[in-house]
Amino acid sequence: MNTSSLADASGTSALKPKLGGRKTADIITRWSLPSLLVLIIAIATVSTPGFLSFDNIRGILLNTSVIGIAAVGMTAVTMSGNLVSLGVTQQGVLAAISFLGLLSFGANVWLAGGATLALLAAIGAMQGAVISVGLNPMITTLAVGAVIFGLATVVTGGDVVSAPGADYRWIALNSPLGLPLPIYIFVGFTIIAIFCIDKTVSGREVLLVGANRATARLSGLSHSRATIAAFILFGVGTALSGIVVAAQAGQATTLDLATMTSDVIAAVLVGGTAIQGGFGSPTRSALGALTIAIFGNVMVLHDFEHGWRLASVGALVVLMVSLLHVLRKKAI
Repeated sequence: MNTSSLADASGTSALKPKLGGRKTADIITRWSLPSLLVLIIAIATVSTPGFLSFDNIRGILLNTSVIGIAAVGMTAVTMSGNLVSLGVTQQGVLAAISFLGLLSFGANVWLAGGATLALLAAIGAMQGAVISVGLNPMITTLAVGAVIFGLATVVTGGDVVSAPGADYRWIALNSPLGLPLPIYIFVGFTIIAIFCIDKTVSGREVLLVGANRATARLSGLSHSRATIAAFILFGVGTALSGIVVAAQAGQATTLDLATMTSDVIAAVLVGGTAIQGGFGSPTRSALGALTIAIFGNVMVLHDFEHGWRLASVGALVVLMVSLLHVLRKKAI
């Protein structure tokens, strides 16, 4: 028997199919969401009259913007290995109330918006600091959400907050090139998040710490810095979402955005961000939010009842998470 035969017998040739399988699994993992999105659009185009009309596309993108902005921010949290936040709704509501409250006291839109962004970024940094010392992220974010809701209810007395006479509705009503401004805010924030994660030291730490915390620590990477950075980005995302909602509605209460937390988590998971951390991107979460918005829009156009729409989105989340979980195991 020659040496090449011995090499084959020892397993070299057997490794080739395995490596090929890993490569295939990795390709499918990365392209499963874009492929699903294209499939849904193709089916909707054929089966749904008016789906490709400008007004309908405009509506889909507008509906995507609020959830998409928050989901893009949440991506950093999940990629860092800190699961998800259970306080998205409360942070979004706090942002809307703070923004309108500052406007009602005479602040201009830029000061009110900047202060709201700073407040939610600070809340994010505080959560990140607490979680980085070992507290469970889901319990921490749930507790912070409860505190925010309680304090917001006390301050507002449960009443509607508005800012009559203030010039801020243009945030929702302006439509450069025919598309509402919130869509541009969504796209702009996604680009900023991509830059922060891909091009900054803290952003790279978010990915590496999420992939393997022990190895990252031995390599001198800061888990605390990565966690705080991730939650700051998340805080900014919820602030922008809250400001957009306030501009769209012209008012806010503590009972608004009841499904925002579940919607944002669904967008992140459908986007394929690994719940254990280390894999994902703001782009994928943005596409996840868009996929869910298109899926929901098609069901609305076909007169599906609300309950069926919720169940279908839930099934879509389970399908994507299960598929990606299996593929990632094969790709390891």
